[in-house]
Amino acid sequence: GLEGLNILQKQKFDLVLVDIIMPNLDGFGFIEQFKSKIKNEFIPVILMTGSEDLNTKIKGLNIGADDYLIKPLNENELLARVNSLIRLKKTHDELYEKNKMIQKELSIAQKVQQFIIPKEFDHIQHPKISGRYLPIEDIGGDFFDCYKLGDDTGILIADVTGHGIPAAMVMTMSKMMFGLYASQIDSPSILLSRINNEIRKLILDNQYITAFYLIYDSENKRIRFTNAGHARPLYYRRASGKILALDTDGLFVGIKDDTEYEEKSLNVQEGDRLFLYTDGITEIKNAEREEFGEKRLARYILNNADMKGSAFCDGLLAEVRLFSGGESPNDDIAFLNIEF
Repeated sequence: GLEGLNILQKQKFDLVLVDIIMPNLDGFGFIEQFKSKIKNEFIPVILMTGSEDLNTKIKGLNIGADDYLIKPLNENELLARVNSLIRLKKTHDELYEKNKMIQKELSIAQKVQQFIIPKEFDHIQHPKISGRYLPIEDIGGDFFDCYKLGDDTGILIADVTGHGIPAAMVMTMSKMMFGLYASQIDSPSILLSRINNEIRKLILDNQYITAFYLIYDSENKRIRFTNAGHARPLYYRRASGKILALDTDGLFVGIKDDTEYEEKSLNVQEGDRLFLYTDGITEIKNAEREEFGEKRLARYILNNADMKGSAFCDGLLAEVRLFSGGESPNDDIAFLNIEF
């Protein structure tokens, strides 16, 4: 048994036949050590024994044997089982290599996505903006951005349906479109109508985007905004200590051609805060399957009105983790904290 392990460490084999009864190390111990050494590599093992005891068979298979043969061996059966496992190994190795390639491509896509989603907003002097982006997979469909529009500022948050590569591809196309047209169109509602008509040509029938876009007019201290089916942003008014949920009429982006969107406006006062987010944060659940929800989010904003920037963002993530008890989120999390 030990001699066989030493040989297998020095040479590569496609399949191993092992007897239960061997000197120094029996077949069970051999399989345990062999499987622990090869880790993720798949080298099939056929366990051979002269016993027809069912418990012996079960033990061998549970330890890691891939097949089982009773001695004396039938040559035709042996060849059939060896060939079957060799075919299985070949398929496994092909899938393993393809998976490695996919993981490499996902890693590249993740780096591209990390590059195009801003982490800092230092180019915007006022209002002060901070945010966080936490995809549940290597790449995700949530995104946000900010645009310097002369003396004004455009701010966007959006969520593409689904996860993974399809959502990430639509996200990248959408973000490029918003970046292109934001500097050309000075109306949130008209901008979303334009994006809707453009993106309709590119996405699948079962895909759509929720989005909220606003323009902050620095001269008149006013925001103009449009909501395309997105989670309602929460606006904290410091003077009154109250929170408003901002919303307008309008379908998801990409659902229907020539969709028109409503546009509203709101006066901004010093000390106010606007919180934009995707539904991944409000829909995260605790052990009782209760959602974090809009009310808890509003309560966090009210209770931490004096907290600023990264401290506010990190505090919210800590609050959500505490609520969920470590439960993994089912959706991407993205949010922007805007302080006027």
